[in-house]
Amino acid sequence: MGIDNCYLLCGDTNILIDGGAPGRLRDFRKGLARLGITPNEIYAILLTHGHADHIGSLAEIQALTGAHVWAHRAECSQVENGRPKLPPGVTAWGRSLISLGQAFYKPKIVPCKVDQALGDGEVTLTEYGIPGRIIHTPGHSAGSVCVLLESGEVFAGDMAMNAWFLHRTPGLPVLAEDMKMVIKSWKKLIQMGAKWIYPAHGSDFSVDVIEKQILILEQREYSHSDY
Repeated sequence: MGIDNCYLLCGDTNILIDGGAPGRLRDFRKGLARLGITPNEIYAILLTHGHADHIGSLAEIQALTGAHVWAHRAECSQVENGRPKLPPGVTAWGRSLISLGQAFYKPKIVPCKVDQALGDGEVTLTEYGIPGRIIHTPGHSAGSVCVLLESGEVFAGDMAMNAWFLHRTPGLPVLAEDMKMVIKSWKKLIQMGAKWIYPAHGSDFSVDVIEKQILILEQREYSHSDY
């Protein structure tokens, strides 16, 4: 879905994670066709957060599927007004990206109604036939959420990154509102059994990478310096 990975959790019902970059409805259709799934089989679209590359095609996908849109309450206004903000950079490269984005990245986002505003508590997915839960993981944004499956797989949105244009190696985000909260959220996920990470940008990788980075940052007494 452009620069953004979208994932489909398939159980008794199907839940799509994120809405992709703008103008990617054709990619969505092709992806479903490869899986042999029709649009009306998508029950819900869970947004890991409300930034432009995660909600860019959301309105079109929702109109096609009729799916319910779920987002944390802290992200709802960005989704419903179509004016998402850019997160701060927390490394030199992250800050450069945001400077470029503020100057040149002006996507047109169609507003989309959020049907279910999530709170800070966990939301189980077992009633949908999916062995996992939605976890509030603030840090990249105030309302970032992850899906943690019982198998230890984490669908992390932008709480982790592994795409060449963001992060040359797998690791923590280079863009975040609060890196201390990012670390706190990851510690919670790890304690809950996180083992393998599926980020919104780039390929999947082991949670060991995140654990090592957190250890390094804490040893340096991380204070918003580069890592």
